[in-house]
Amino acid sequence: MPTDPETPGESDNPAADAMPRWEQVVEDMAATATAYRDRGWDAHEIHPGDVAITADDVERTGAELLAPDNEFDPLVDAFDSTAGFERAEVFRADTGGTVYAVVAFENEAAATAVLTPVYYSPEKHDEFVEMVEREGEVRIHVRPLDERRVLTFTIGDPDGFLPDGE
Repeated sequence: MPTDPETPGESDNPAADAMPRWEQVVEDMAATATAYRDRGWDAHEIHPGDVAITADDVERTGAELLAPDNEFDPLVDAFDSTAGFERAEVFRADTGGTVYAVVAFENEAAATAVLTPVYYSPEKHDEFVEMVEREGEVRIHVRPLDERRVLTFTIGDPDGFLPDGE
C-alpha cells in the first residue's frame, strides 16, 4: 500500500496517515507540559495505550484512556491531593475527518495540570458527538489495565472539543 507522508489523508492506509498526526499530538502535549513546568506547575502527561470513545448504553460514556501504571499511580496521588480540576483547556486540530486534541485539566490553587491526548472521528462516533451536544460536557476517563480505579475528568464547555461547525 503506497503511502506518501507529504500528503496525509490521501494514502491507501488510513492507519499510516493517523500515526504521524498522533505523534504530533503527543509532541504537542509534551511541549504544553513543559510550558506548565516552566511556570512552576506540576504537570502529569498521560500516554494512553488505547483511546476508546463511548456513548449511550455503557457504564462510562465519553473518552476512555488506558494509562500505563507508571503514569497512572502518580496521577492518582495528584487527583486525590487536589480539590478537583476546575478548568479544562482544549487544544484541537481537525484533520482528515478526525479530531485530535490535547486537553489540559488545571487546578490553579494546587498548580497542577493533567494533560491527555485524545482523538475521535465525528463521522464514526456520531452518537458520541450527539451525546456531547445534548449533555453539554465531555467526560474523559483515565484508567490502568486492571481497572483498579477510574479517574474521571470533565470538560464543562465542549465547544472546543467538538468538530468545527458543530
